[in-house]
Amino acid sequence: YSQALNFDAEMAFWSCLLSLFLWLRVSLTAGEWSAEMPKSVVGLSGSCVVIPCTFSYPANGKTYTEFTGVWYKGYYELTVYHTDTSKISDAFQGRTSLTGDLRQNDCSLKISSLSSSDTGPFMFRIEIKDLDKFTYDQNKTSVTVNETPEIPVVSVEEEVTSVKPVTATCAVFHSCPSDLPRVSWNHNGTHSSLSQPQNPGHLRLTLYTLTFTPSREDHNKHLSCSAEYKVKTVTNYKTLKVKCNNPPANSYQWFSSNGILLGNKHTHRLERVSRHTEAMSCTAINTEGKNSSGPRKINVLCK
Repeated sequence: YSQALNFDAEMAFWSCLLSLFLWLRVSLTAGEWSAEMPKSVVGLSGSCVVIPCTFSYPANGKTYTEFTGVWYKGYYELTVYHTDTSKISDAFQGRTSLTGDLRQNDCSLKISSLSSSDTGPFMFRIEIKDLDKFTYDQNKTSVTVNETPEIPVVSVEEEVTSVKPVTATCAVFHSCPSDLPRVSWNHNGTHSSLSQPQNPGHLRLTLYTLTFTPSREDHNKHLSCSAEYKVKTVTNYKTLKVKCNNPPANSYQWFSSNGILLGNKHTHRLERVSRHTEAMSCTAINTEGKNSSGPRKINVLCK
């Protein structure tokens, strides 16, 4: 009888110990240091890109309110973003921001004025007052920078007949959700747009539509759209090349804001750009007619 009691007591001890182990394991798993971000994102040169990011930490039922978020390029090589902006590396000064709230576990990073030098892996670090600091170095996002955007694609689903309204769609790829491309058509009509869900590692897609009623004059006419992306911010007194992103054309013309012809090539070269540089426009000319971008001012960062 005594042996049976000892056996039951021993079994109860190990059962309690096992229960305690399982409880500790669940508690640690529920509040561990972890982060979610895509393995890669793609951005357009001169535009912006957003790295979606969420993180968790072992709060253990406590509430913390003071967070310091830090993003690095490579393995601590450059400080891409810091809550204390004075600690951001010169190469990223004025170009980065968080799109979410660290108190809501959102560490998403926005990088503006992308260039080819921005390619590479990026990682996030959190510093929580009265708790701890942690670098999520097992979760890195690789950024790829495309130099030129893809040519917009126009499609019309239904058969086009006169007197019957028709809707055309212009598919435009971009990388900056806060600054969508401006689309223009070579035909009058009613405009609308709809952004599509983003696939990780791919450019974003926005569909622009044009609804109009064809007439006899539209017979055999070429319907096209052009996308204008925000011009990148450049440092004053630098040389800048700008490209006309209108539909494929036989010739091009560049004009200053007062109508002076500046050039006639697809790409126009500007010397010693400054904040005094005038707005300009490009016009694409083909057998169907011509299309102008309208005057655009270049954003210049003075240093």
